[in-house]
Amino acid sequence: MKKKKILRFAILSGLILNISVSCAKKDDDEKVSTTASYTAASTTCNSSTTTSTVSESDIISPPNGVQSQLVGHYTTTKYIKVADYNIHVFGTDNVSDWTMVHTHEMARNIVGSLLSSVDQQKFSDHHIFVITDNDPSIGTTLGQRNTGSAKYTVMNQVLVCATAVDTIRPNDAAVYRAWDTPIHEFGHSIHEALDILDTFIALEVANNPNYDENLKNEYFAWAIENWFDANLDGSCGSSTTQSFESGYLATKFSTSNIWKATCLGKP
Repeated sequence: MKKKKILRFAILSGLILNISVSCAKKDDDEKVSTTASYTAASTTCNSSTTTSTVSESDIISPPNGVQSQLVGHYTTTKYIKVADYNIHVFGTDNVSDWTMVHTHEMARNIVGSLLSSVDQQKFSDHHIFVITDNDPSIGTTLGQRNTGSAKYTVMNQVLVCATAVDTIRPNDAAVYRAWDTPIHEFGHSIHEALDILDTFIALEVANNPNYDENLKNEYFAWAIENWFDANLDGSCGSSTTQSFESGYLATKFSTSNIWKATCLGKP
């Protein structure tokens, strides 16, 4: 869940950071100390929007038996499959075909940019639910309609390429968002599927002078937003993340021609 927009940082090319990280094992309380050195990644952004590999004519009704997550919670009427990685994109009644196609492209390009085929395979059978304000909240927080987990991602179409109010904070002023929210929530799904959140938090603790423990679960998702230019300001990769963040992300994602989303054509 996104709480605020992270500040963007200028990166000094070639800066090398020696980072001491203390991570907890999953099965006990023992601490394991590791030391890693990261160089600020050299990255290039895609100069234009990647051509979609599917069209609105590829959207069908959900096949019987495909939905295995949140069954009974969301009634889905639209479906498109990211065939390369066996990812299922579902949409509810009022979701536009445009959003379905571009959500497909978000998942295909971000998972496709993972360097490890093993990491890519961890998204097999992942579900993405595209919903609207008319659909039920997710989780225990009233109004929450965006979330990311290892098995599924939920994103509210209302917050895509639009000036709108997030229903989790209904008293806030409407603000413009491009692909900030979907990419942020998919970022949560990435760190959960790859089981790398603890490592990233440790990096933030050791190297971010503005680290806030209350927001520890958001730093990776913010970094993914910035890496993939979610607000479409033309900057991506190392120019929008801190040096230690870009160095780490470069071990997970391709650094050349980083994919960018688009708001062109949105109805």
